[in-house]
Amino acid sequence: MAELTIRKIGNSLGSILPKGLGLQEGDKIKYTQTEHKLILDLETTDIKHDRELIEESFRDFETGKWLNEETMKEKFGEFGWGK
Repeated sequence: MAELTIRKIGNSLGSILPKGLGLQEGDKIKYTQTEHKLILDLETTDIKHDRELIEESFRDFETGKWLNEETMKEKFGEFGWGK
């Protein structure tokens, strides 16, 4: 089980979260607290990030920056594309 160190930040307490969680500055994380457990829920943050990635990829279609399968075979066939 991984551990986080609690630190004093101003008049509050906080912790540094691992970069590998995929969080970005300003993200909001939902949490629930039971008697002795604090559970962080990253699902809504993951959905937000996925949505941003999908929308970013569709921008390529809007700007005409995409290739169809036949063009990919022509450009990259020598590297195994389409085989």
